Amino acid sequence: MEEKKINKNLEERLRFIELTLRLKGWCSRADLTKKFDISLPAATRDFREYKDLCPNNMIFNEAEKHYEINKDEFVPHFPMSFKTAIGFIRNSTNARTIGLSEFDSIQAPPRLSEPNLDVLLKITRAILGNTIIKTEYFSVDNGFSQKKLAPHALIDNGLRWHVRAYDYEKGRFADFVLTRFKNVQETNIKVEKNESRTQDSQWNRIVRLELVPHPNPMNVHCPETLLYDFNMENGVKVVEVRAAVAGYWLRLWNIDCSPDHSLVGKEFHLWLRNSVALYDVKSVFLAPGYKN
Repeated sequence: MEEKKINKNLEERLRFIELTLRLKGWCSRADLTKKFDISLPAATRDFREYKDLCPNNMIFNEAEKHYEINKDEFVPHFPMSFKTAIGFIRNSTNARTIGLSEFDSIQAPPRLSEPNLDVLLKITRAILGNTIIKTEYFSVDNGFSQKKLAPHALIDNGLRWHVRAYDYEKGRFADFVLTRFKNVQETNIKVEKNESRTQDSQWNRIVRLELVPHPNPMNVHCPETLLYDFNMENGVKVVEVRAAVAGYWLRLWNIDCSPDHSLVGKEFHLWLRNSVALYDVKSVFLAPGYKN
């Protein structure tokens, strides 16, 4: 029997029903009406559609007037990864819709500064349009300057947002903190090939990081825990990252990058056993314990 085709709007609502069932354990018509601004009869039809699609996934609770997940027979229809689930509940609107709150059941580190939206939009247009921008920029080392840049990527390093761009003044690719841009001017000047992402060697170089439980028992008393924690295979967690961001990630993860695993502290659970992989990585100055 041919599967019934579902339009995108209905599919979004059916995905929400299934996601809510899996996250919360139950879903009501009110959940749908709040999320999608639809009528109660329309929400009823959506539940009927989902019931036709997955007849054994939910059971109607007459007393509570909502559908509950059928834990014994539930088979997900829509694929869902951990990133999908955590991304959904980290959105404050979604969290409120299903009863979680970012000020109650979910906590995430606040950003100490937030980029200007107008600046962000001008930069994304430049990236997608392959054009140059002119801007005022503030640097911790050099203070105020005027910049001509060819941006090609955005980087969230866990603390703040950066722009990866070709710097015409310096004649090289570098990272620029997004909150330090001011008076961004868009241009129609196209980026030449030698100033484009394809020529950014640090961006295009992939570095293989081999992470293992820290050998120092003062840091890690039970390394077997980390084998499970990080789903290691043969005692190692292999991560491939761009050279341009390797230093950011190693600092964010608190990886001991010293060749002799010499950093001591409970924050250093992992050791980079192949620190030679960081040779000529420009962001390596951020890597804890690394020595040239």
